[in-house]
Amino acid sequence: MKTIVVGGGLTGLVAAERLAADGIVAPVLERESEPGGACRSIEDGGYVFDHTGHLLHVGRAETEAYLGELGVWSQLRVWERLAAIVVGDHATPYPIQIHTHGLAPDVRRDCLLGFIHAWAGRAAGEPASFREWVLDRFGAGLAEHFFFPYNRKLYRAEPEELSLDWVGRYVPKPDLEAVVDGALGLHHGKIGYNAVFRYPDRGGIRLLPDRVAEGVPELRTGTEVVRVHLGEHWLEVAGGDRLAFDAAISTIGLPALVDMVLDELPADVVGARKALRWVRVLNIAFGVRGEAPVAEHWRYFPDPGVPYYRVGFPSNHGRLAPEGCHTVSVEISLDPGAGDVAAEAAAAEAALSTAGLLDPAAVEVRRLTMVDPAYVVFDHARRQAVAVLRDWLKSHGVRLSGRWAEWKYSAMEDAILDGMAAARRIVRDSG
Repeated sequence: MKTIVVGGGLTGLVAAERLAADGIVAPVLERESEPGGACRSIEDGGYVFDHTGHLLHVGRAETEAYLGELGVWSQLRVWERLAAIVVGDHATPYPIQIHTHGLAPDVRRDCLLGFIHAWAGRAAGEPASFREWVLDRFGAGLAEHFFFPYNRKLYRAEPEELSLDWVGRYVPKPDLEAVVDGALGLHHGKIGYNAVFRYPDRGGIRLLPDRVAEGVPELRTGTEVVRVHLGEHWLEVAGGDRLAFDAAISTIGLPALVDMVLDELPADVVGARKALRWVRVLNIAFGVRGEAPVAEHWRYFPDPGVPYYRVGFPSNHGRLAPEGCHTVSVEISLDPGAGDVAAEAAAAEAALSTAGLLDPAAVEVRRLTMVDPAYVVFDHARRQAVAVLRDWLKSHGVRLSGRWAEWKYSAMEDAILDGMAAARRIVRDSG
């Protein structure tokens, strides 16, 4: 069975590497000049910058075993998350629902009373939207001071527009005792899927995709797929070459894949493609002289008046800067194709300076990276739209695998597991 992998990010690389281990050589077509996709790192002026934050949270023995086979596991240092949320002029540890003690007294009161009222009057049945879920689980105070403004900023959508398909393990849901303890500064345990993470001691996150790529027999970088004919089972790359396939694993963004298809699209497929929503993320990376201004690994910023939603200090958890220097990673959410990137970057730098998080005179390196798509908008139409597109593509021999192909939110471990699962399906179908 002639199999092709479209996209050389972590999921595509793992799929091809696992297929090779089973004796199936599947070419990987990657448009960039190097593998890794969003999971890449760049060296500049003695600094190492990832393409936005990439931390490895491992919860499955299967993942640990695989990374051990690759020889990567022993090179990953373990860190306990150190993160904060900034509300007004106050920073408090993340997650906010068990750490309101660091907030201004009136804000803390709002959050605590709101949670108690919600806990005492919890409605029967399941909420229909993210807005209803937050109010029911956390109350009005936490909703208005964090959950609503932060997610408006990140997803560029109103809370009622969002479904509950994404919350799952990503939003910690503490009990009343933990919230009260948190208001009094008595909660000291770590909760959440990212409470502990692993990261290479040096060199950046590219260690992982680079090591996987060593096991990929046919990796074609600088090869962009531009057209796909599902009926005739071929795809065309920039330059005009066509490659036939019996099966294809696509790991690239779902909208981009559908837009390449030359076949006449059924009406439901057209409607499903139009329903897909997403945001892109402008990542601004700084290499800066001097020590980092804070000890946290990253900070969240729900304030609508602040241009960024998250600021990270990657050199606080990896050797990514020259001695006596540090790195800063700033993330700004933008609508697709909208926004003056230069103006956004300038506003972010000014805001960082005002907040005491960046000394512009000490900046030695500035880098701008656009991740597009970055976050899927989990609105109420997403689930059905993805199902329509997935089933239609599958009927033509194209399987979707990974965060952006499956149009979901997931972490690096999921990317590895998705690649493994895709390879297993191909091996099963080949048998």
